[in-house]
Amino acid sequence: MNLPTNQSFLSLLTALLGLSAMARDLTHIDPPFPRIGNCYHALLADKTWEQGSNYWCKLGLLIGGGYDLHYDWEKASWSQRLLKVEQNLVQLRQVNPHVLALPYVDVVEGPDNPHVPKAWWALKNGERWSGWPGYFRINTKLPEVLQFNLDKVRDEICGRPCFDGVFYDCWGVDDWLVPHTAALRGGQAVVMVNDWNLPRKGFAALNGVLSEDEINRVMDGKVDFEDFLSRYFRWTRETRRPCVTMIVCQPQTIRADAWHWSKVTYKERQAQLEKLRVGDEQTMRFGLATTLMSDGYFGYDAGMAGRGNWWWYKEYDAPLGHPRGPAHRNADGTWQRDYAGGTVVVNGTPYDTVVQLAGKARDVSTGRVGSRFTIPMLDGRIFLPTGDPATETPDLAPRLTRTPPAQLHAVKLPDGKMVLQTPGGLELRFDTAGMLRHILWHGQSLCSGGEPKATKAPAGSSYHPEQVSGELGPVDARSARVAFRGTLTEGEQRVDFVETCTLLPDNRFTLHFEFTAASDLTLRLWRHYFAFPAARYARATARTANQSITLPPEVKDDQLLRASKRVEVETDKELISIDSSLPLTLSDHRRHGTDEYLLAGYPVKGAVKQGTRWTVELTMAVSGK
Repeated sequence: MNLPTNQSFLSLLTALLGLSAMARDLTHIDPPFPRIGNCYHALLADKTWEQGSNYWCKLGLLIGGGYDLHYDWEKASWSQRLLKVEQNLVQLRQVNPHVLALPYVDVVEGPDNPHVPKAWWALKNGERWSGWPGYFRINTKLPEVLQFNLDKVRDEICGRPCFDGVFYDCWGVDDWLVPHTAALRGGQAVVMVNDWNLPRKGFAALNGVLSEDEINRVMDGKVDFEDFLSRYFRWTRETRRPCVTMIVCQPQTIRADAWHWSKVTYKERQAQLEKLRVGDEQTMRFGLATTLMSDGYFGYDAGMAGRGNWWWYKEYDAPLGHPRGPAHRNADGTWQRDYAGGTVVVNGTPYDTVVQLAGKARDVSTGRVGSRFTIPMLDGRIFLPTGDPATETPDLAPRLTRTPPAQLHAVKLPDGKMVLQTPGGLELRFDTAGMLRHILWHGQSLCSGGEPKATKAPAGSSYHPEQVSGELGPVDARSARVAFRGTLTEGEQRVDFVETCTLLPDNRFTLHFEFTAASDLTLRLWRHYFAFPAARYARATARTANQSITLPPEVKDDQLLRASKRVEVETDKELISIDSSLPLTLSDHRRHGTDEYLLAGYPVKGAVKQGTRWTVELTMAVSGK
């Protein structure tokens, strides 16, 4: 390694002298709560101690953020950046001995690097292909690829006392790489993976996993909150110590499209990120309060627009200390955990609820003081005991409750979301862009979807709703209606749409879409779908006029039902019937990273000329048993 200056030599010497002090017994890592982490952007190699210490010292977990490797270990900057990382970690551990540092290693993708053997690239139609801007897929079925990663982690990461272990991105619980990595350092290496969702296995070989935006999928109705929470509890209680399971989420309003953000200028990105930082604190509160139900770490950032933003919120500074015991479920469906310094309550139900505390407390988020508080649906609160006088003005009344309306009901909430309800217990929840986020039956999430999922060819960047306006239609004894108008855009390509939903008192609704290509389109995918969570529908019956199957608990075949315009899904509690203007196929989408069965139709594809019009109509009926 070339050291061009005396200062570089002094930096190296300082780092090396501190290494011996950094070897510690990680089984005693037990920082107070809340436990906040940073994914990918701590900037330990980019900032001096003076520039970053105020932020770093408040963190409990650092994933990457200055030492991120993508099959480019030989790059010249690695050794130079490593010097600064080591130096900053020496000083950080003197102030915060509980902090854990895990270098980021990408097993599945690499840059256009001539050092990568040609035989290692994964090919489609004889060509390399990309799942992320700037990177190409690696053939991880090759034993030499896995051996290469293990060797590098053993020598370059676990061979350096400043690091506590490794984080494997886009990697699940496999039978070779994870167990062999867990055996490094005499079995003491911290091993964490990112399988996107919280998996249902692997506890014995791992210290934790990253739940990447799964909280957002809970809020979208694609993941059941109680199922998510049960998996989270297992990942914080049954893994190797120290536990490094982390929940990270992003604003619901963000455009979750990496290809889009790869084209945005730095100035444009920063302007949008500042709006995102303060534009959806409910998602932050919900994710944080959920995390506090057990012993994991939490992060809230811009997701696809750039993980690891240095966003900080007053809730992070709540002096909770350590828990008095495990979380418990209240009768109203909320979960609560008591800490030495306060109480945390999370409302994962689809209804607002009122909680009654044992004593007077201050709501950290709103500043209200009292013992009775309204917690909105999919939200959470931290309460700290106080002797201050109670707030005189009453708290907000619940907007939606579990009690079904006496007749068809439609309401527009203060945040612009719209809700349709039947007396029989069917509820539809639309966001401000017209997306049907929740389909509920007696308070339980049935499925989500109906709206289009559209991506542009060839890269797969997503069309995004813009300039959407929504209005409630007339509501009477016969029907309730909501309508939306807007445009789906991707770059210069645009599709105008009109969407109407009509709900009938017999627990049946129809979604009707009218589309007009406002420009020439190049489509990779245009899909209308309903997503059925596997946790709810495994072993349910799905059928068409010509085929009947039991939905498999484990992943088997991608395609489950052949195309049909009428499909029924039946559980022991309800029967769901879908009639469509499109032929719909049922597939097991767990192979593609989402824990659901996908019922989908495809009205258009490929090149579509400006002025082309098409319609899609989907009707769903629900009945109890």
